[in-house]
Amino acid sequence: MPKFQLDWEVECDFELFGVGSHVGSHRLAWELNKIFGWQLAYERQLTITTKKSTSVHIVHRYKDEEDGLDVALILNRVPEGVLADGMAQLDYLLRVRFGFMGEKDIIHKIRESNVVTLVTYTDPEKSGALEAMFELDIELDKKKK
Repeated sequence: MPKFQLDWEVECDFELFGVGSHVGSHRLAWELNKIFGWQLAYERQLTITTKKSTSVHIVHRYKDEEDGLDVALILNRVPEGVLADGMAQLDYLLRVRFGFMGEKDIIHKIRESNVVTLVTYTDPEKSGALEAMFELDIELDKKKK
């Protein structure tokens, strides 16, 4: 019997940035709000279970339905583990949906902040956080129903 191989290509509709900072998530959210005019606010905790442990990651989010903008700031590193294995050295993940600005604009503006030590663009598929990024929306859709 012939074997068939399923070729499934995942296409991301968002940009993912890694951010290094010495401040707490609420302080970084406030700083990003000041820089971009967003209204990031605490949304929930994202629980990630791996073979080794279970970790809880704080999520701040801002959605602007009119502009089609969806921004999520997620705490990447916690004592129990990291959300994105491929980005373990970064403290936060910043997911921006619908290409609000070009990545260079976002990176350039965030780098001007005194509370950020590092900001970089990353490929969501190589970051190790792709499943968690999709889970952000799945959980939100369940709450609406």
